[in-house]
Amino acid sequence: MSNRALSRRLVTVSAVVLATLVIPSGLAQAAPSPIEPARTIVLEGSPAQGLLSPDGSRLYVPMDRVSAEGQQLDGRLTVIDTGTDTVVASIPVGRMPRFASLTPDGTRAYVPSYMNGDISVVDLASQSVVTTIPTGGTPSYAVINPAGTKVYVPGITTDVVFVIDTATNTVTKAITAGPHPQAIVFSPDGSRAYVTARDANAVQVIDTATESVLATIAVGKRPIRPALNPSGTRLYVPNYEGDSVSVINTGTLQVVQTIKVGKGPIPPVINAKGTRMWVGNESDGTVTEVNLKARAGANPVVRTIKVGKRPSFALLNARGDTLYVTNQGSSSLSGICTATGKVTKKFTTGDGPRQIVGGPALYSIDQTGNRISVFTAARLGSGACS
Repeated sequence: MSNRALSRRLVTVSAVVLATLVIPSGLAQAAPSPIEPARTIVLEGSPAQGLLSPDGSRLYVPMDRVSAEGQQLDGRLTVIDTGTDTVVASIPVGRMPRFASLTPDGTRAYVPSYMNGDISVVDLASQSVVTTIPTGGTPSYAVINPAGTKVYVPGITTDVVFVIDTATNTVTKAITAGPHPQAIVFSPDGSRAYVTARDANAVQVIDTATESVLATIAVGKRPIRPALNPSGTRLYVPNYEGDSVSVINTGTLQVVQTIKVGKGPIPPVINAKGTRMWVGNESDGTVTEVNLKARAGANPVVRTIKVGKRPSFALLNARGDTLYVTNQGSSSLSGICTATGKVTKKFTTGDGPRQIVGGPALYSIDQTGNRISVFTAARLGSGACS
């Protein structure tokens, strides 16, 4: 699924579960000591990401399986039972599996192999690969449209976007794209796909009905994973080497604003009302808070929040009062109270936390630590504002 769909799924699951993770506010401390995970799940390799099933009962983790000497063996899709926080299956997939997607009904996973140049289609009921689809192009992403009928796969080294029909699991189209197409976000209705062409410093807009490029929009230097606002009217594109976020009006397909942020911005997080955006800055260890409703001509930056080293991912809880940020270089998570912009909670993780998944607990995917740190309701407390 797309990064926006992934974020939406995390927030949706959080709405069901994290909203109930509450302890009496009197137990919270104003300046607490680092909070240790309730449990850790040890993996046999280096995880790339985590995907939660629609019902929250399973966590799927693509990972590189490595030997004791650090040599890569193969790729696996690890299946974790979130009720017991135990590994219940390890499904062989292609080498160096990266950002996978689940179908909307949660029955299949499409797992791209960066090294093999193919997509493993995994039946999640039988926990087996039903077919492997060759694409080439060292794919990092396999992104499913909102209807679940198509999978878009950017071929980084072939400069095309491969289109897979999920009914037949075959490549039906190869759309010519800009140099180094990397990340894709679908519009809410699935009629358009927005693709970052990293080495062209551009975003390309694909008409999904004709499966052709509708427009190419110049943005800042080295654009990475973008995010749409809830209504789909604005696309926010972080320019990793431009230290900025380009704002695209999706109606006119023009850049209407460029927001200066910190060094090395990561994918943005936008609240449910579309009024606030937070952008982690990997190279300076900060988060920039942006007022998306600032009047024309005013500086939209509200504040800059100091977090740990190399923030790489952020997740807003369902209530919208706590922003969790992974500090990949500090082996920790920061809990930010969104009302005050203060870091009031710090969580200790394994080495290199890369991503957070919200479900029955908060799961930190610790890439170089080869583990998942699990923070339960009792460890999370009432949120960062308590």
